[in-house]
Amino acid sequence: MERFGNFSSSEIWKLTTLDKSGKSFGKPALTYIKEKTFEKLLERPLSNYAKSKETGWGNICELQAFNLLGIEYKLVSKERIAHTEIGNWNGMPDNIRVDGNDTIVGDIKCPFTLKSFIEQMIAHKEGIESYKKEFPEYYWQLVSNAILTNSNKIECILYVPYFSELNEIRKMADMYNYTFLNYLSDEEIPYLLDGGKFKNINSFVYDLDKNDVDFLTQKVIEANNLLELELNK
Repeated sequence: MERFGNFSSSEIWKLTTLDKSGKSFGKPALTYIKEKTFEKLLERPLSNYAKSKETGWGNICELQAFNLLGIEYKLVSKERIAHTEIGNWNGMPDNIRVDGNDTIVGDIKCPFTLKSFIEQMIAHKEGIESYKKEFPEYYWQLVSNAILTNSNKIECILYVPYFSELNEIRKMADMYNYTFLNYLSDEEIPYLLDGGKFKNINSFVYDLDKNDVDFLTQKVIEANNLLELELNK
């Protein structure tokens, strides 16, 4: 299943942006729909999804974080999941777990700066509305993945390695050919002090908001309608 030409969970927050009237799509949404239209016409992605330092760091640290989680977590980040009824909608959640009657879909966030880590921690501590407002791209990614996996709870796992983990992180980077870490000193990458105020793994679980499920679903349907109009011009 291809990412291009589809509305993916990682960027779907754009479809939640509205214009000044609060009723129609905002500019980020319209631009996103147009880009998906172009990809449909080209039958290939507009970008080559080149590896950046931030992306590489996230990929490596995600693996390290998953190794630290309990056995109840199932890694699903290699599977792109499509909506069973609505076309052009898919995503790749990081993990899924079952807790009693709850199915919880999660994403692991590994910020490349300590500033971003603190900002996300503060948003989570202030509650779901703060997280939704300050980090809409992450919040709506979770909502989308919950819809795609029929989950009723969402979980954000925020990870920054302890200083004592950096050697292991560097070994993993070499194994997966993320050589940029060879050129960065320890002080140039984010880490937490062992025994300090913050834990390396921080989990935040929220109930899935049905109103947001309905809102996002409607926006994807509307986006598909616009996409089809553009394709048929």
